[in-house]
Amino acid sequence: MHQQSTLFIDAPAAPTGPSYFTHSSKQHKQRRSVTSFASRQSNSSSSSSENDDDDDSLMNRPSLHQILINQGRGQYNLDNFGAFLQSQFCYENLAFWLASRQYKLCAQSLFQSVQSSAPMFTLHSDTAHHLNQSQSRAFSDLQIKMRAILETFVLPSSPHELNLSDAIRCRLLRSVAEGDFHPQVLEQARESIMDLMKCSSYPMFLESIAAKRASNAGSSQSTSSSSTQQDSHHHSHSDGSSGSWRNKAKHHFKLVSKMLKRSP
Repeated sequence: MHQQSTLFIDAPAAPTGPSYFTHSSKQHKQRRSVTSFASRQSNSSSSSSENDDDDDSLMNRPSLHQILINQGRGQYNLDNFGAFLQSQFCYENLAFWLASRQYKLCAQSLFQSVQSSAPMFTLHSDTAHHLNQSQSRAFSDLQIKMRAILETFVLPSSPHELNLSDAIRCRLLRSVAEGDFHPQVLEQARESIMDLMKCSSYPMFLESIAAKRASNAGSSQSTSSSSTQQDSHHHSHSDGSSGSWRNKAKHHFKLVSKMLKRSP
């Protein structure tokens, strides 16, 4: 990581200072706020009828974001989507999205816990001197999490390197090298991966479910037998278990573990 800091001189530096988290429409530069994190998860009802599951209309299909936060109904759930991505050898996209989301929650928790005693702290290393000893340890842990994300997904030739543009990759690495650990530095990479899944993996996932439903509808075999055969084929690359991609992700990406435990 220390060798990377001199390679990104063309990338713009992230804003710093006490006003780092304020927002005003009168300001030319966009201000960022940790408190605007999308950390809310609505508790969707678990009492959906089987008729809703059988309805494969476009209106009934969840958005990609709903699937990612495990609010999709029936077969449109996080487990099936993760297993599908694993079968397509691109589940690191999902792992990164989950890891970056977990990082947001960790950063939000730290920021909110220190605001009363260290209001000048902005999740930048230049403001770390405002923290007490225990708060400094928590900030150090957050920095370790960020570097784990970079070393796993972002650095060139990393074990699970993401398909990011050079501009996004360099901007992210430079920001962190300069001491910025605000989760906003991950946002462009996160949006890029989201767009990649939305344009490729997500429609293919929907098509795979539609194809399975059509096959089941036209089969003379019993519903349970047909479903078993289709699921076995659908997860042929995931060790025949919907949870295998989770186990693999937990083993490879430690930061994902807590997020995966949040969903059934």
